[in-house]
Amino acid sequence: MQRSSVPAIPPVDDQRNDQPRERRRGWLGRRSALPPGPRGLPILGTALTLFRDPLGLLRDLGHHYGPVSFTRFGPFSVFMLNDVELIDTVLVGQHRRCVKDKSTRDLMPLAGRGLLTSEGEAWRQQRKLAAPPLQPKRITGYAQTMQDCVERACAALGDGRERDVHAELAQLTLEIVGKTLLGVDARADAERIAHVLDVFMKYFERQAYTAESLLPPSWPTPARVRMRRAVRELDAIIYPMIERCRSSGADQDHLLARLVNARDEDGQPMSDLQLRDEAVTMLLAGHETTALVLSYAVYLSSTHPEVARRLRAEVDPAFATGSADPMALCALPYLNAVVRETMRLYPPAYAIGREVVEPFELGGYALPRGAQLLISPYTLHRDPRFYPEPERFHPERWLDPAGAVPRLAYLPFGGGPRVCIGNHFATMELAIVLATLVHRLELEVPASYQLTLAPLVTLRLAGGLPARVSKRHGSESLIAGASPAQRASAAPNVELDRA
Repeated sequence: MQRSSVPAIPPVDDQRNDQPRERRRGWLGRRSALPPGPRGLPILGTALTLFRDPLGLLRDLGHHYGPVSFTRFGPFSVFMLNDVELIDTVLVGQHRRCVKDKSTRDLMPLAGRGLLTSEGEAWRQQRKLAAPPLQPKRITGYAQTMQDCVERACAALGDGRERDVHAELAQLTLEIVGKTLLGVDARADAERIAHVLDVFMKYFERQAYTAESLLPPSWPTPARVRMRRAVRELDAIIYPMIERCRSSGADQDHLLARLVNARDEDGQPMSDLQLRDEAVTMLLAGHETTALVLSYAVYLSSTHPEVARRLRAEVDPAFATGSADPMALCALPYLNAVVRETMRLYPPAYAIGREVVEPFELGGYALPRGAQLLISPYTLHRDPRFYPEPERFHPERWLDPAGAVPRLAYLPFGGGPRVCIGNHFATMELAIVLATLVHRLELEVPASYQLTLAPLVTLRLAGGLPARVSKRHGSESLIAGASPAQRASAAPNVELDRA
């Protein structure tokens, strides 16, 4: 698969079909038209284009064919929605006629039947149990833990060396989600979890972008064998977490404890397998996406000095006494505008998929059972109908009341009943961590670095994010309060083996 360099993404199909196409009799009992879209090849459709340049294909489908476009990925009929009213119909009005799409179901070997992949009554029951600890009033109790974690991370960095900042941020967000949602310190298992995630991303890439997706699920291809080993390795981490939570007997206020203590209508607890699936969903989804947004924010701030200056001018006074009130950081308007603009340009959930299980009509087109529906936040967020100068990083657009965008034209967390349950948690974490990073550290991305995107399960950075990390404020007090290991890693000109 070709990686997409930023910002230029070329058009991918110069043989466009801008007119609706006729198809055979559909579920309405009459001949119905297909929406316009790229012709593609016989049998394969646009599958080869998808393999070469997924983001380019999304932008072509989103910007050249109107409210609904159509293509085929091999045997799969795909309708892409580019109109906010039609998106509202699918995510809200007709959501019971759809389930998660095939690409989301491809996550089940790792995530099982957690909130991300479950459907129907099982999903409703799980959401009902998981929602209270993640409501805005409850998550404020996690703010200080988030602040403590990022302060410790800053104390261990800033020695002037070049580091992979994305890897450091992934470890930080893993620590945060472990302590706040799972009640554990996951740092000891950070490398193992990162390995599992990398193996699964490669497996997903082959499932999504190669002919391997057409093979029976039971066929033991090398990627599938590696994935199954990785799942066993992750289970060896997760199940002991569940057992410790069960045996503690304490009234703990984190999400895993709530699920362990939950009982259904018959008074039965969740099985270990159910708990495992929810814990994996929290652990992986809860730290991967947040680390990506923080990495993109570091990149954009480093390459836009005027934004960095304004951001620090707002953030620095909050640390006037040496430390900051984490909830006060969350209320800073320009900081929040930077976070929102970062998620506009680089939404980790760059595509949202549904599969039709009960046919219905949308935008004048009949959607048959099995049709794959595609919504691309990445494409919507770069649509000039909603965002003037859409390729420009311009946080100020979120401070202008006249620049409000239509509902569902901004979808970093999805929309409708299945909107991301952790959206408030993630927004708070992003504000606290980014504010502390820009206050404590100088993060300088090399001028020669070119951001390259890898659209897999999430919109990842290909090759990480190199940056020279130096102390900016408060390094003496931080180092004084750090552990010996942290003081060693923060000392200048000391090379440590990070293997």
